[in-house]
Amino acid sequence: MNSHAEVERVDVRDDGIRIRGVLVGGAGASQLVARRRSDGHEVAFGADLDGPSFEATVPYEELAWREDEEPEFWDLYLGELRLGRHRDGVPDKRNAYVFPVHETAERRFRPFYNVRNHLFIRTGPPRDEAPTTKASDAFVISPARRRVIPPHELWLHRLVNALAGIVLRRRPAGMRPKITILIANAYGMGGTVRTCLNVAGHLARHHEVEIISVVRHTDRPFFRFPEGVKVKAADDQRDRPLGGRAGRIRAMLRPHRSRLLFPGDLRFAGGCTLWTDLVLLRQLWEVRAGVVMGTRPALNLLAPSLARRGLAVIGQEHMNLETHTPQRQAEIARRYPALDAVTVLTERDHETYSRALGGAMRLERIPNAVPALDAERPVLDQPVVVAAGRLTTQKGFDLLIPAFARVAERHPEWTLRICGDGPQRTRLRALILEHGLSNNVLLLGAVDRLDRQMAQASIYVLSSRFEGLPMVMIEAMSLGLPIVSFDCPTGPREVIENGRSGVLVRDGDVEALANAMLAVVEDAEHRRRLGAGAAARAKDFALESIGPRWEGLIAELSPRPARS
Repeated sequence: MNSHAEVERVDVRDDGIRIRGVLVGGAGASQLVARRRSDGHEVAFGADLDGPSFEATVPYEELAWREDEEPEFWDLYLGELRLGRHRDGVPDKRNAYVFPVHETAERRFRPFYNVRNHLFIRTGPPRDEAPTTKASDAFVISPARRRVIPPHELWLHRLVNALAGIVLRRRPAGMRPKITILIANAYGMGGTVRTCLNVAGHLARHHEVEIISVVRHTDRPFFRFPEGVKVKAADDQRDRPLGGRAGRIRAMLRPHRSRLLFPGDLRFAGGCTLWTDLVLLRQLWEVRAGVVMGTRPALNLLAPSLARRGLAVIGQEHMNLETHTPQRQAEIARRYPALDAVTVLTERDHETYSRALGGAMRLERIPNAVPALDAERPVLDQPVVVAAGRLTTQKGFDLLIPAFARVAERHPEWTLRICGDGPQRTRLRALILEHGLSNNVLLLGAVDRLDRQMAQASIYVLSSRFEGLPMVMIEAMSLGLPIVSFDCPTGPREVIENGRSGVLVRDGDVEALANAMLAVVEDAEHRRRLGAGAAARAKDFALESIGPRWEGLIAELSPRPARS
């Protein structure tokens, strides 16, 4: 690492931007220099040195500008040492850190990190109007809107589904059984994708396994595909030309939404079209013998149309029944009995689905399987809390941030790292600013190796409003991270042994979450005991424990191949 001045804290104050840090690999200087990037003009300010530590303030009025309406950028140096942040294990500080704006009548000032993780100050003209809505107001959660699909759309979907079943039953019999897993987008991120790939890799040890990804958006998958598993995409939605008659058909069908996939599965079916229906049916035509699994309601409801002699169909449920809309629950009760089996994640799920389905078909509880992770076990002495998931209201990061403000107030050296992307990112950034947590809460975005972020942490926090079975939490436990979690439906209570492998607090209680984090932060021995208990408990969810349960279910359901 090159010599530099390592930034540890940046505070945007009324009198200027205060920067504190330590010197790395070089001699210090008593002056902080701001250098205008456009012309090299420099302004110097005094800096206080105490051994390797430094502190300096950049007064706003000293950063003169040449053009009133143009932004300017000032790079920062301590003598000849560039100010930056390189030693905290966060690769992309430009997007992870968010600092507030200081605005005068003439100018706006805001610090940023650049792509090389060096600190600079951007100045620009003042904005016309300041926002009046507080970030926390934007997070007032209204009762969930339970969208109802119009009856004619539901009946049209059922008709198309029935016609698809008639067509698929005419496909030739297959003599070579295989396991086919239907995934909405095998190239995307998320716990369902991760656990399905884990199971597919395990089953591929003794079976031919094929994954059909209904859609594909990216060139590279977020998770590595397991060895021995074939992955095919039905609707490749990347911007790729398609010539000839197929291209003309695609252009004609893509403007119209899917009719084959259950429209009540809004997040998935809303991104599919009639072209998706056509190419998916072509893929399903080749599914002729063995076992086929759906992995979400729209695919589970489609799977019965595949039913034929020589083929068993299994529906996987990765979310608790109460989170489905009443309309979706009604369709599940109506059509799931056509499946050979449905698998759920928790005992509570088993009870609720059993009541809904009335014992009409086989119901099995098989938790998510956690693979062995490559990262080293954390030593639990780093002042880092980690959380992960899509930035949505489900994950409750809007509850976690104000809870962590209590931790940062008493222990300003501790940071919270939230891994994941999603639609709530902008609002979460505003919430960080509202609570004055620019130096303490980082939005890391989607990370390639979440296990490495966990290895740098000392606590994992689950703040979700609801879950299926939180796989990432169990992965954190497998590395020996103590857990602090809301007792949300469903999953945490069935995994965490309260006080032994983690701490459960009342669902949605922000103050209780803060107190639980503080208790673990302030007692290193307590952290170590919880971490050891978490690692022991996670063994019950290892792939070596869960994989044989899938093997057993498949062996019982697998029919003999049909004869042609």
